[in-house]
Amino acid sequence: MSYTLVELLAFGFTAFLVGFSGAIVPGPMLTVSMAEAVKKGYRAGTSVVFGHVIVETGMIVLLALGLSQIIGLKTPFIVICIVGGVVLVFMGVKLIKSGRRSASIEITEEEPKFTHGPIYSGIITSLSNPYFFMWWFTVGATFVFEGLRLAGLVGLATFLIGHWASDFSWYGFVSFCTEKGTAVAGDKAYRFILIGCGAFLSLLGLVFVYSGFATI
Repeated sequence: MSYTLVELLAFGFTAFLVGFSGAIVPGPMLTVSMAEAVKKGYRAGTSVVFGHVIVETGMIVLLALGLSQIIGLKTPFIVICIVGGVVLVFMGVKLIKSGRRSASIEITEEEPKFTHGPIYSGIITSLSNPYFFMWWFTVGATFVFEGLRLAGLVGLATFLIGHWASDFSWYGFVSFCTEKGTAVAGDKAYRFILIGCGAFLSLLGLVFVYSGFATI
């Protein structure tokens, strides 16, 4: 197996660009990251990515076991769409209820859950998004196998570094901007962002459920 440093750097940079192009597309994880940043600060927003990384690590293991073959089956997609959509609607409604309450009360009530909440949210939003699985069973699988072909475990690690760097850089930037913007605008902005994020998650969940039933 022969490869050069330039090839590895080019491969990692490509993984970063592809991952970044996917990260900036509005979705449930972006929405939850903003909501967590509003409530707890930008560090909580970026903690959502850690939950996302945990799920992606499991996905890589599944790909190594050959489960990318199920992408051609309708049933897994339908189940993920419907179940995931219902979960997103539930999370969205919960965010809307939080936004309707006082910001000071919300922060006090949620304080004991700071350690686990954001990471758990990252796991749930990843698992409940059918397009997360579609990406990994197509684009992600291609990069995983190409990385292994190029340089074995070193190539796989290069892909992961580039891919995860895109997630942390983008969501870290969004979370930081969200926290600072809310601090300046005050309680009304806090309520508006939470309710807006909740409405978006609920709408996205309904779209997923519809896609699932429409595929039957």
